[in-house]
Amino acid sequence: LEERFAAAGLAPAGEAGTYRQEFPVTVAVARAAGTALRVDGEAVAAADFVPLAFSAPGPASGEVVAAGFGIVAPELGVDDYAGLDVAGKVVLVRRFVPAGDTFAAAEVERRYSDLRLKAFAARERGAAALLVADLPDAAAHTQDEAPLPKLSSDELGDAGLPAAAISRALAERLLAAPATVSLAVELSRETAPAFNVLGRLEPAGEPADGRVVVVGAHYDHLGLGGSGSMEAGSTAVHNGADDNASGVAALLEIARSLAGRRDELRRPVVFVAFAGEERGLLGSSFLVRHPTPGLEPANVAAMINLDMVGRLRDEMVTIFGTDSAAEWGAIVEPACSALRLTCRSNGDGYGPSDQTSFYAADVPVLHLFTGTHDQYHRPSDDARLLNATGGARVAALAGDLTLAVAARGGALTLQRNAAGPPPKGDTRRFGGSLGIVPDYAGAGEGVAGVLLAGTRPGGPAETAGMRRGDLLVELGGREIRDINDLMFLLRRAEPGESVGAVVLRDGQRVELTAVYGEPRRM
Repeated sequence: LEERFAAAGLAPAGEAGTYRQEFPVTVAVARAAGTALRVDGEAVAAADFVPLAFSAPGPASGEVVAAGFGIVAPELGVDDYAGLDVAGKVVLVRRFVPAGDTFAAAEVERRYSDLRLKAFAARERGAAALLVADLPDAAAHTQDEAPLPKLSSDELGDAGLPAAAISRALAERLLAAPATVSLAVELSRETAPAFNVLGRLEPAGEPADGRVVVVGAHYDHLGLGGSGSMEAGSTAVHNGADDNASGVAALLEIARSLAGRRDELRRPVVFVAFAGEERGLLGSSFLVRHPTPGLEPANVAAMINLDMVGRLRDEMVTIFGTDSAAEWGAIVEPACSALRLTCRSNGDGYGPSDQTSFYAADVPVLHLFTGTHDQYHRPSDDARLLNATGGARVAALAGDLTLAVAARGGALTLQRNAAGPPPKGDTRRFGGSLGIVPDYAGAGEGVAGVLLAGTRPGGPAETAGMRRGDLLVELGGREIRDINDLMFLLRRAEPGESVGAVVLRDGQRVELTAVYGEPRRM
């Protein structure tokens, strides 16, 4: 990326005269010396258990209580905690989901196999700790025991109770006779630098004002799968040809093209290849919070994002964010017509991609997108399936939109009064919404709650009095430790239902009441 930026004539726009802006990312988690598991006072061998990455630190102990698969799914008629009192006890649940038709749908299986959801259910019922094990299922095709899960990094903080996966042999021993278990978890975390890559293209003449236009695309993907993969348990290479090598290729093409049209620019254009998007918009959030010189949000005229632009079909491009500025309609429509593209234009600037970080900071945005597909977040998202010619046309469109903003004299008029559908292959399903925009980068290590990057105009959160910068820590009397907890509760919410909420604002506890809205957005 640095070589291509330099070849296109972009000046370094990162730190210390380089193309890079560095930020830390947790890349590995390991058990530390304080991690231990004991059964009736007897130490368990390290090979028989592994702490889970979202485990809370510290010790816990109690009598072992089995709770089936640890699933609570009223819509499916399943409640593995019915009739159980697990308060103050160590809950043992089974990994995965039961064999059979109830959990056969891929999304249902993926949701209820989620160990973090199992931890949430246990914590909500007062459990002291959680153990999970792959026990035999008579209805399953195989009785082979799955390997213990690997201890991998988790950016979202702890789940509020100590948790570990244990071997089948140990689980069967615990089920055979009453036992008291003590679990202590201490994890060490290794961080490494990730890099946003930034290059700046100056206009040939005198700039119109101090503002710049940002064009962005994320260059990270899922590596070998993990929690973001739509193929649960897959360890195959996830190449991410559409998501988002296509966007990066378009970014480079726009840079090359506009470098030859500098005499038409009246504003600089800054090209950014973001890291960490798949981990929660980490790179774009960091850049907005810690802007390099000249990239303070107040100095950004607009941000144009390219994410999944490699599957153009039927000449159709979706452009999200057209409601984020009053002038976008007049800019977008002629640009699409000139390239004979049909553009579906709607929505505010929020959605699970990097434009959200900028829109939350009051920057007008667009997000170009050619649609989701069955290969989304799967190893099969490969280059052979891309429409390269179509991708070049989308890049040409994005280049024309960038030029239109960079060539104009006046500022765009920010709008915050609209909401459209979420882009990309967002698989979250909610029963009700609050109308909040989470800051996916979080409030900082060790801080529990969901930091609000914004609220949707006229939505339940805004009406209730929530504000950008609030830390949502409680909903309906239930603790909110991270974005996962919030999603779990929203799946159970009903539109029109009144719910108490607690936010921390400037360190003070503020109690509010919200009414859930229709489940279009979080």
